[in-house]
Amino acid sequence: MQTVNKPWIPYKILAAGAIEPEAGFRYAFQNEADFACVGMFDFQVVQDVNILVGLWPDAQKRKRPWLA
Repeated sequence: MQTVNKPWIPYKILAAGAIEPEAGFRYAFQNEADFACVGMFDFQVVQDVNILVGLWPDAQKRKRPWLA
C-alpha cells in the first residue's frame, strides 16, 4: 500500500465483532490506511473513539503520506 497514491479505506476491520477494536484499528493504521469504515452500535462509539485516540500517536509514524 505504500506506493498507492489514492486514499485507502479498509472496511469491516472488526469482522462483525470477531476482532477486538484495539487490534483492528492498530492493524489498519499500522498498515497505512487513511480512513477506516467501522460498523458499531451507539453504545460502542465512545469506547472505540477513545481506543483510536490512544493509538493515534503511533499512527503518525508512517512512511506513506496521509491522503484525503
